Amino acid sequence: MSYSHILFDLDGTLIDSKETIRCSFEYALKKMKVPNPKVTNVDALIGPPMLKTFQDIYGFSLDEARKGYEFYLEEYVGNGQMYQAKLYQGVKETIATLCEKGCFLAVATTKNETNARKIVERLKLDISINRVYGTYNDGTRSNKKEIITNLLDDNGVKDLADVVMVGDRHFDIIGAKEVGIDSVGVTYGCGSEDELRQAGATHLVSSIIELLEIVNI
Repeated sequence: MSYSHILFDLDGTLIDSKETIRCSFEYALKKMKVPNPKVTNVDALIGPPMLKTFQDIYGFSLDEARKGYEFYLEEYVGNGQMYQAKLYQGVKETIATLCEKGCFLAVATTKNETNARKIVERLKLDISINRVYGTYNDGTRSNKKEIITNLLDDNGVKDLADVVMVGDRHFDIIGAKEVGIDSVGVTYGCGSEDELRQAGATHLVSSIIELLEIVNI
């Protein structure tokens, strides 16, 4: 199997953003006067849309979740936390190699699209990555299946056998399956190997560099 169209999740796949997200959540929880704002399991916060995370993990109503997300953005965007994220080892080299081989590279994330673009540009990945798709500013298009579908449709990609989604959480794997494309689960991110296997990942890698063997370029 070989793939020439490669879609990447962002957090936990291309960038290590755990501490930036932890700090931003704790800031928001303090602002929301949550009794114990300490985040003990940041991995659980990364992957789903933010509004869903505030509702499911902290029991917020939708209105409360929206307010919490506003506070989150104060720290994450306003105070520049998002720019503290680092590329995982091997990402820069892997992306450059795939680009040199003529692969179509894109980011498909449930992160706010505007912020995702800024991070990609700040880390100078925009030189190689063709497209960045994420959740709209109004909170819509937050489903991974919808994001992938829009990305493929907008760019005229018809041969789904030529496309693979690379991600670290079951949301990425399930979204890929729902669209009808293969997936690569990365075990160095926020999701466990068991989570990725149970979700039905087509391939598993422990390092992003291993992706080059799977893509078979």
